[in-house]
Amino acid sequence: MNARQRKLIASLSASKLADLLISAKTTLPALLLAAGAPAWMLGWLVPIRESGALLPQAPLGVLLRRLPARHRVWRVGMHVQILSMLGIAAAALFLEGATAGWCMLAALVLLSLGRSACSLSMKDIQADIVEQGERGKLLGIASTISGILTLAIAVPLTFMGEDLGNKVASGITLFAAGAFTVGLVILYANHTRVETEEDGSSGFNWRFDSTVYRFILVRGLFVHSALLAPYFMVQSEQDAMQLLPYFLAAQALATMLSSFIWGSVADKSARLTLQLAGGLALLACALLNWLPEHNVYTAGFSFFVLAVAHTGVRTGRKTYSLDVKEGQDRTELVAFSNTAIGIILLGFGALYAMLSATTELNIVAIMSGALTAGMLLTLILPSEK
Repeated sequence: MNARQRKLIASLSASKLADLLISAKTTLPALLLAAGAPAWMLGWLVPIRESGALLPQAPLGVLLRRLPARHRVWRVGMHVQILSMLGIAAAALFLEGATAGWCMLAALVLLSLGRSACSLSMKDIQADIVEQGERGKLLGIASTISGILTLAIAVPLTFMGEDLGNKVASGITLFAAGAFTVGLVILYANHTRVETEEDGSSGFNWRFDSTVYRFILVRGLFVHSALLAPYFMVQSEQDAMQLLPYFLAAQALATMLSSFIWGSVADKSARLTLQLAGGLALLACALLNWLPEHNVYTAGFSFFVLAVAHTGVRTGRKTYSLDVKEGQDRTELVAFSNTAIGIILLGFGALYAMLSATTELNIVAIMSGALTAGMLLTLILPSEK
């Protein structure tokens, strides 16, 4: 492993630590609930966090045809994310009720836009530094390190009990901003350039084969591994702040224990990774509904299984998108598919918010059906190796 790869792992580890700490599945729901924000805002956290990062990527992918220096785009995105986290922490500390909720959601939109720039440009940075066949393992190493660090933060919080309040959760957000800053500094000197078309075409003249559309279909169904998470906090029927350290610990432990394994599997077959991860997500849903007693421990265990599954989904789809195309074709595949997934996420978010408000349907069961369909449809994906 050379120096550039070590720096990449360190930077990714710091960034992934920040992502875990400011997750729309753990910390953000707890902050909203503790601030007294309207309950309906909870259902929009994951769609905003994910869609805001995905929707801009199609036009950004076209813009990048004129911007071969991908490291500059990544730097801008990191700065935006740091400022956004500071805004979320300020809203949680100094505001209450709907005002706090609206400010947090607005800062989350900005955070997601910064994440969009980083997500797209980082794919090219990773591909520039690490060879095909080794990228999944590198992602796994970085995720494992971030999981260990998050666990070191979350475990002490489980002993605070009722003393765990808004100030502590806001402190977690500020720490996440610091982690992003560290990630930026470590990789700041890196330079990654990608060959672009000589004419610098800026039109939306996408040139995709059927692989891209199949990938979007399958990935669109696997977004439920993320959409499920807030419903685990609600359906567990426990106080949000009491659950937060257990959910953080569960997510960190899942990332730490499973990331390298998922990365190794993905380097062999990203499709198999998605299939196995989908099965685990279904098991987590079953545990949530079947465990006889709801408390912080059973809720934490169910969430742990879901977090292992979601880690596998993320590793599988990232490795597939890295390996199935090359160069600017890979950039535009990632950009187009991410924008499509952003639209899909908003659609699902609106659907489940409406169903939750107007019906007594089991939302977790409906999402389980969508995940099952996604697992079956992985069979239509061509091999990426």
